[in-house]
Amino acid sequence: MTIILALTGGILAALVAGAASGLRIGKEALGGELAAYMGALYGLLAGGAAAVITTIILAGIGTA
Repeated sequence: MTIILALTGGILAALVAGAASGLRIGKEALGGELAAYMGALYGLLAGGAAAVITTIILAGIGTA
């Protein structure tokens, strides 16, 4: 259960942080909504992958 919560929290944090940074960086050029969507997408791709890999590594260390 802890692994699922950690994975979900990591992915959610990646989405929120990506949307916030996309909104901050691209608001003027793309508009607020599109910038937030694109930021969330790239946040999910980068941060979601990092959350999955980190969860797998920590789960492996915990059972070793």
